[in-house]
Amino acid sequence: MFLVLFSAVGFLMVAQSNPKNLVELLDPKVLEAPKMYWEPSKDQGDIKALFYETLDFKGKPTRAFAYLGIPKSDEPVPAMVLVHGGGGRAFQEWVKIWNDKGYAAIAMSLEGYRPDETGSGKFTHEYSGPQRVGRFDDIELPLKEQWMYHAVSDILLAHSLLEDMPEIDANAIGITGISWGGVLSSLVSGIDDRLKCAIPVYGAGFLYESKGHFGEYSGNNPELEEKKKFWDPAHQFTGGSVPTLWVNGDSDAHFSLNITSHSFEVTEDHAFMSVHPSMRHGHPPGWKPNEVPEIYAFADYMLKGKGFPLGQIIKQPTGRKIKMKYTSEVPLTEATVYYLNEELTYRKIPKDAKHPQPSDWQKMAATINAKKHTVKAKLPKGIKTYYVNLKDERGLIISSKLVQL
Repeated sequence: MFLVLFSAVGFLMVAQSNPKNLVELLDPKVLEAPKMYWEPSKDQGDIKALFYETLDFKGKPTRAFAYLGIPKSDEPVPAMVLVHGGGGRAFQEWVKIWNDKGYAAIAMSLEGYRPDETGSGKFTHEYSGPQRVGRFDDIELPLKEQWMYHAVSDILLAHSLLEDMPEIDANAIGITGISWGGVLSSLVSGIDDRLKCAIPVYGAGFLYESKGHFGEYSGNNPELEEKKKFWDPAHQFTGGSVPTLWVNGDSDAHFSLNITSHSFEVTEDHAFMSVHPSMRHGHPPGWKPNEVPEIYAFADYMLKGKGFPLGQIIKQPTGRKIKMKYTSEVPLTEATVYYLNEELTYRKIPKDAKHPQPSDWQKMAATINAKKHTVKAKLPKGIKTYYVNLKDERGLIISSKLVQL
């Protein structure tokens, strides 16, 4: 059921004192449907509230709160696991978006919270599990007391819960996550081969290469920082096979574009990337259908066989003389080069922002040859960093890897 992954690359050899693969360290019961406890006082219309049993924490039974929505259908429906970001919770409005598109969906709270009867707020409860401690700051605790261990397990249990329901097509379940949820969903995509697609938003692998906030650390304890890399998602998804759509902005303050591109490059045989210029960071920007339509088109094709697949760049750009090749069943309408006249560097702090961002990206048009399926452009000498976006008639964006000259 799980993929056993490994790599000879030095980066992926980092581990805790226990040398076992993460898969071997997880409790096998995460693949079994957990016991559920319905919580009707917190239902939000047709979206049901529940708790489900999760792994014991320090000898104490725990449960995760979740919203579950299943659209009415005469046939089993596809489903999505929805993983919130840092400071988030179980979002019933996210479930509703997917329900309205014909999917069942579950959104769980991964930090031991439940809402009030209106679906608002975050309150601990008698079965709360651990809460996140910074950026893997609990890494020196025993593995089974670390938040990531429980968060990953809770997600796998949510998948098992969906898989066991007769109203849901067990062979058509995907996952998407936003920010920290992108970190978690990309990690899970590497260890849960039951998934039919994965859509991490913002968060990715190679986290300590990030030029944004997530890559910052004091430098006072390099040994501790190396230990934290145990939880980097790239350990798991490198060598994986779950079809994946990587989504990010080009100036995200937390997860810089280079780590999304690196994650895309090591999964390129089964992955796509969609980079949205100046995309805001947050839950709604990461789930609104009008802002990130690629998410829903990708899921529709992978889980329903509906519509056309996203286009694919089969020859990536290199150097200043761009000549890309692509495939697309939907004609392209635009090809745009976004560039910087410097290396990707985070030093500009926008007004009302907490963290630095890159300089403003410039853009120039590239030339599409629809008959030859090529895109060409010649870059001025001063350009040091760029990526290329291709947009089709549906308005969907696929992106090239990030090139740093």
